[in-house]
Formats: sequence, structure tokens, C-alpha cells
Amino acid sequence: MKNKNVHSALLGLAVGDALGVSAEFKSRTYLKQNPVKEMEGYGTHNQPVGTWSDDSSLTFCLAESLCNGYSLEDIAQKFLKWYNAETWTPHGKVFDIGIATSKAINEIAKGTDPVLCGGNREADNGNGSLMRILPMIFYLQHETNHQVIFDRIKEVSSITHAHFRSVFACFIYIVYGLELLKGSDKKAAYLNMQVAVKKFIASNTFESSETNLFKRVLESDISTVSEDEIYSSGYVLHSLEASLWSVLTTQSYADAVLKAVNLGEDTDTTAAIAGGLAGLIYGFESIPATWVNVLVKRTEIEKLCAQMEAKFVKKQKYNISAIKETDEFFFFWEHQATDGGVLTKSCLTQWWDAPFIVNQIEYKTAEHWMMSKKAELFNDQEILMKILAATLPEEVKSLGRQVKNYNEAVWSENRYEIVREGNFHKFSQHKALREFLINTGNKILAEASPVDNIWGIGLSEDDPEVRNFDKWKGLNLLGFALMEVRGQLDFN
Repeated sequence: MKNKNVHSALLGLAVGDALGVSAEFKSRTYLKQNPVKEMEGYGTHNQPVGTWSDDSSLTFCLAESLCNGYSLEDIAQKFLKWYNAETWTPHGKVFDIGIATSKAINEIAKGTDPVLCGGNREADNGNGSLMRILPMIFYLQHETNHQVIFDRIKEVSSITHAHFRSVFACFIYIVYGLELLKGSDKKAAYLNMQVAVKKFIASNTFESSETNLFKRVLESDISTVSEDEIYSSGYVLHSLEASLWSVLTTQSYADAVLKAVNLGEDTDTTAAIAGGLAGLIYGFESIPATWVNVLVKRTEIEKLCAQMEAKFVKKQKYNISAIKETDEFFFFWEHQATDGGVLTKSCLTQWWDAPFIVNQIEYKTAEHWMMSKKAELFNDQEILMKILAATLPEEVKSLGRQVKNYNEAVWSENRYEIVREGNFHKFSQHKALREFLINTGNKILAEASPVDNIWGIGLSEDDPEVRNFDKWKGLNLLGFALMEVRGQLDFN
């Protein structure tokens, strides 16, 4: 998984947008003869080099709103402020806006319910919601229910574009982006998206006349379509296809966005949509510095990215470097069942028999949760079903080692939050366990496992160096995760 995912996505989108502004509405034939190769100024809209359009403006409005929580009213009001040139314009005025978006924002100004502002006619299927929907991947990154994902995307899209076609294009785009966030390469992410979306279609009663329009994206491989059959108008389906095609037929960020721009017509939007994905695929460091450096209001954009990272990128609260010499320790290790249901410190282990339910699924132990989420992360449905059906935690641990498509970097990025969340469910759903954990007070919880250098400290409790935390050989991730859970439960 690339570092700085928020920066990669938002700056990737903005740079693609700015590359296309000067060439907007130019034909593909013209651009074949005069291709865009670098960031250019003026041109179509007579804007200075590095200027981005409404695509980025509305993306930034959405991102800023999500940092304060999910509120359709707040999102709509930020769109209105942009329209009135009060916020997120590159030079203090709005120079480019689609007809459907303009109409919707006028409805916002009248006080209309945000989800009723967007046009819902077939003629209203411009790309105005697809171009700005990308920040939703960070809001939805931990959501596994595709119905919830679809419903949220529908709400946000409908502020300006309410027709099913626009909503579904946004849904496909976000599901693909979510797969990229998991660390899948662009091809695997595309295939995973196809499987997930087709399964979602099968579980709903959508009009086949609408879903069939997405066959080139969902049933075949859009990257195999010839350029002559890829269209780059402002029609939402064209924009979705063209952006995916640009990303899947190139091998770098620069090549992807330049290919999108040089398709012609709605150059800024196609490149913005493709640029957000390409940023996620290749990382922030892949975006040419010469392009980033001339981006208008770069500092403000980077501040917004940092704000989003603080909101949506989970940080580990406790670590070894924060332990003080005056701290007391509570060591635990190994699962040992007891007669009569008496709680011992073994209840802190992943294998303790304490079933809990999340989204109507029962997890027999915290180990079942951990390995289930590992299988989900790498889209191994076969192993996932075996884990959920397994009885013994040692069997589950073995199954977890068999997960296909495993990527160590991706697992390292996600494992701590998965275990923390699972233990929150475990301890919050069992009163006795909750009380036991809270009663450990402010002690440093440490898994004194001499064989585990990740979840434990790599030392046994009887080791003479066990209280010398500078000599610990492990990361103690389980202990620190339990300390976070303890804090959550004690606060609640």
C-alpha cells in the first residue's frame, strides 16, 4: 500500500484536472497533432498554468465536509459557498460549471432537501457527481456492506445528479477505489470490483436496461477496447469508461493522465477522474514534482489532505516508546480454559471462548474475527467461509495462513485496527469481560509471549528482562490494542 493515500488521491485528481483545463473541448484529432505533454496555461479558459476547475473545487468541498462528519446538508452548503465564490476557487471566481450542477446548486440556494436537488432525468447524466465523488473512499474504507456503500454514494451523488446511471457510475468507481486502498494492484482491483458489483446487481432488482449499459466495464475488460471505441464526452458513462481505460492501459501516473487528456473533449474531467485512481495506484511520489509545484493553492490542498488523514487514517495510540519507567505492567499469555467459567488473565487472549455478533455474523473468538477480516481484506471468499464455519481457534489460525493474494505490506497496514475493532466487540458484548479489562486500570497490558514478536513482546513473564521494555523483542500489538479498547469501554 502506498503512503499518503489521501495526498495521492486528491493531488492526483487535481493535477489531472489542471493538465486538462487548457485543452478542454479540443478534439481528439487536434490533440493527436498537438498533444498535451506538460502542464500548460491559458488555452480554452484563459487560465494560468496549474489552474484546476470545478472538478477539483467540488471534490475539495466534499473532502472538507467529510472531515466534520457525514452531513448532506453541510456538503450541499459547501457546494453553494463555492458557487458564490466564497471557497475553493483557484482564483476567486467560478469559471467552469456544468448545467446540471448549476441547476442543482440553485435548488440548494432555495432550501430544497439536498437529495432532491439533483436532476433525475436521463438527460441529466453528465459527469458532475462522478468527478467529485473520490473522497468517499476514505469515509467508506472500513465499510464491507455494499448496500450501505451504494446508499451513501446515492445520497452524495443525488445532491447534483440523482439518476440511477450517474449513481451507479459513482458506485463502480468507488468500489474500484476501495479495492485499490486495500493494496490490490490495478488489474486485481478491477477484477475484484467486477465480482463485487455483479454480485450486488444480482442481489437487487435494478432495471436491466440500466445495468446493461455498464457491460463494457463489468462483463468484459475495458482495457481491451480500442481507442476509437472509447468516448470522452461529458456523459457519465463515457467518463467512467475513459478514465478506467486510461488507467488500465498505461504503466505510470503521468502516462495515465496524459492519455486521458489527449482523448479530447471533456479533458479536465476525464483526467481528474483518472488522476485520482492513478494517484492511488502509483503513489504520491509518482506525480511529477514539476506538475505539483505549479498547482494553484497547493499549500491549501495539502492542508486539506492532512486534515483528511487526521480524520480517516487510524494511528496506533500506544507504543513501546511511550512507556515510562514508573508504569506498572499486566502480563498475560496463552489460552487456558478454566472450570466453572472463572475469568483469568487468559480472557485477554485472542482464543478465549467469547462469541460476539457483528452485522448478524457470529465470530466464535477474536481469532475468528481477525482471520475472517484477513480473508475479506484479500478477497478470499473460500477461506472466509471455512474460517466462519471452523470451531477451534487453532484451526482458524491455520486457515488464516492459507489466505490467497496475501500482501505483507497491506496486512501490516491494516492488522492493528482489525484486532482493535474485534476486541472492542468482544469485550463490549460480555459484561464480565468488560469489567475484567477495565479493572486492569492504567497498567501496561503486555502479551508475554516468547514466540510472538508482533502481537507479543517476545519474552516470557519469568524472563529477567520482562519489565525492561527497552529489551522487548516484540511490538506488543495485542497489548496496545487492548489498552485502546479499555479506554473506549471505560469512557463509555
